[in-house]
Amino acid sequence: MLAKEATKWEVTALRYLASFIGILAVYIIVDQDYKFLPDHNYLLQVIRMAMPFGFLFIAGIWFFIVTEKNYIIWLLIGLIGLHGLDFSRNLPDLAYNWYGKEEVLLQLSGVGKWTDYIFPFVPMKLVCGLLFLRFWPVFLHVLLTICPLVFYLFLQITHPSTFFSNDWELLQIDSNAINSWFLRENITGLVFFVLAVFAIFIYFRTVLKATQKAERSNVVLGRYFSPDVKNEIEMTGGSLDQQKPKDLDVAILFTDIVGFTKMSEKMDPKDVLALLSEYQAIMVGSIFKHNGTVDKFIGDAVMANFGTPKSAGNDAKNAFDCALTMNAKLKEWNKSRIDKGLPVIEHRIGIHYGACVVGNIGSELRTEFAVIGDPVNVASRICVSCKEFDTNFIISKDVADRIGLTGNWDDIKNYKIRGRKQGIDLVKIYS
Repeated sequence: MLAKEATKWEVTALRYLASFIGILAVYIIVDQDYKFLPDHNYLLQVIRMAMPFGFLFIAGIWFFIVTEKNYIIWLLIGLIGLHGLDFSRNLPDLAYNWYGKEEVLLQLSGVGKWTDYIFPFVPMKLVCGLLFLRFWPVFLHVLLTICPLVFYLFLQITHPSTFFSNDWELLQIDSNAINSWFLRENITGLVFFVLAVFAIFIYFRTVLKATQKAERSNVVLGRYFSPDVKNEIEMTGGSLDQQKPKDLDVAILFTDIVGFTKMSEKMDPKDVLALLSEYQAIMVGSIFKHNGTVDKFIGDAVMANFGTPKSAGNDAKNAFDCALTMNAKLKEWNKSRIDKGLPVIEHRIGIHYGACVVGNIGSELRTEFAVIGDPVNVASRICVSCKEFDTNFIISKDVADRIGLTGNWDDIKNYKIRGRKQGIDLVKIYS
């Protein structure tokens, strides 16, 4: 699609091509003979001598100015400019050989031989087009490369001094003779090379799409797993979509915003989304800091687990420390909200620890990496129970036994969890 914004891969590839063109232009500038030839148009010779400086200018634009947003326009301008400059390089010879004075034409030699020299650099030009990484610029590049070649060939074939021959001895002594066999081989090779370029381009696009898909998957990993866990998954080559369900002891943490429903009723939907995004960003940062995994967002609630896809050590302690960080970060956020004249945000946190089933659930159309088990339901209920005990932080006794509590806390004995016959001991944390 012509107007689609470029990817970083396309911009990077264009800069590689710009580097190559820049180096080539510098070489031509250093190696170029700046002497004017007799019987040639001086203006055309000046154009030819200025050509590598034009190459260098376009290469500089592609390397320093092109971005993902302006990629299309500068690619198109540069592509047409490069081919225009390359065509102008041959204008002096064209003017001399085909539009010279009659006496020059009668004495002219070498036009037929020149047919052998219009093909060698074409493959190099075509290969450069592979770095555009899109079909339309590759096609345009091939077209702009082939059309001048056909034009030159037409002029040579129709020139009054040229003729076709397969006689090797005649080809050696008469440079106006066109080697018909060699020309046929050059044309055949060129057709094959053009087809090869498009085949390689299709392969490049397939590989690039696969790479971009892997990159997007990597970004998705970063949204759910802490950087350390994500890096470990990448290094081991693990694939969550191929992981079989397994039993793990996991710490489950829930948090939700106090009075969110009433608060959101009085707010503009855009402001509600902004509030949730900012709150969730703070919570996720705290989760990742303590080697946790974001399980899901449920409205204003955040569910996280500690111990998947593998344990990081004392997962219950990590979950507890994460909750302390969450409360500290929330206080900092509220200070900035007060300065802006916005209402203070309060939340609740509940943590439980126990055996869960961890793995993929769903179908081929949609698969989710999930943690399932009674500890998940219990952690959710513990979070809700905060409103009954005038606090914002409660953990289960199972968590407390694993972390060595210090500071201020109170026991809550035999708390009845809705939907669960057996009571559970909780610990009310003051933080």
